Amino acid sequence: MSSPPASSPVLAPPPLERAHLVDSTVWSKVRPHANLAEWFNAQVRARRILTCEVVNLELLRSARNADAFRRQAALLALLGRCPVGEEQYLRARAVQDRLAGKGRHRGVPPTDYLIAAAGEAAGVPVLHYDHDFDLIAEASGQECHWFVPAGSLP
Repeated sequence: MSSPPASSPVLAPPPLERAHLVDSTVWSKVRPHANLAEWFNAQVRARRILTCEVVNLELLRSARNADAFRRQAALLALLGRCPVGEEQYLRARAVQDRLAGKGRHRGVPPTDYLIAAAGEAAGVPVLHYDHDFDLIAEASGQECHWFVPAGSLP
C-alpha cells in the first residue's frame, strides 16, 4: 500500500474502549504525528495503555544515554503491565509451532510472539502497527488490533 501524502494528516483512531497491551510499533509511529501523539497521551491518561517487559526492552533501546534511559524507564513503570513468565514463553512457542505447521513462522520475531502471549494471558488485546500480529492472531485467536489502518503511515 502507498503512504498518504505528507500534507494529509492521519486521522487518530477513536478512544480505546478498554486497556490494550501496546506494541512498540505504535509508540514509534505516534511520535511524528501531533494528532496521534495527542490521542496516545489521552489513552495513557485514561489508563488504557499497558506494557510488558518485552515492549519496555524495545522502547528503552532507543534511549540516547543513561539519564534518558532512567527517565524513560521511570515513566514506563507508571503504566499498567502484563507479566511475561514461563507460561507466556510456552504459549509463544506453541503459537510459533502452529505457524511452523503452515511454513509461516520464520518472519515473526520472537518478541512479537511473547508480546501477544502476554496480552492473551492478561485478557487484553494487543494494539499494533505490524503485520506479524495478524499472523499470530490467525494461529492463536489472540485479539489484536491495528491502531490505524495498515499502510496509512510511512
